[in-house]
Amino acid sequence: MGIKDRIKRRLDRHGGPAGVLRAALKRGTSPQSPSASGAAHNSYEAATSSLPTEKDADGYTAVASSDFVQEGRPSTFRVEGRNIAVYRDEGALYAIDSACTHEDGPLGESDVVDGVITCPYHDWRFELKTGHCLSEPSRPVTTHHIKETEGFIWIGGILSEGSSDRGGEHDDGLEMR
Repeated sequence: MGIKDRIKRRLDRHGGPAGVLRAALKRGTSPQSPSASGAAHNSYEAATSSLPTEKDADGYTAVASSDFVQEGRPSTFRVEGRNIAVYRDEGALYAIDSACTHEDGPLGESDVVDGVITCPYHDWRFELKTGHCLSEPSRPVTTHHIKETEGFIWIGGILSEGSSDRGGEHDDGLEMR
């Protein structure tokens, strides 16, 4: 899927350019602003202010309150030196490294379509559940254990190891010279 298709999909989903702008502004509202509708978890600060500071008995780290990661709105958290994208898809939580194995694009900014996320930089595609790369099968992205208990989202160790290789062909229809 090329950049034009992604833009069209985003425009369609939000009801045109004005809807995209409203969605972007809504994401940036603080819980103290009148336009935030009193939703205490519109900001990262609100969602992380009461997190447990210690790992749990299984070695998981709390990253946010349960209601912070909503269906269709991924979030990225820094855990033990890694940026980890967290998705809620069809009610289930998934955690993957946010760095695309092509050129480190921010996977945490991509939408889930049929269980697949697409890097916003060059359209490399990954299966959300497994980290398998559909664009270059030898380049999976790391996935992490994740759970939701006690009102918090917790990220654990590595579930499946990803590739450390970077570079390669673009999958966005652009030619490189």
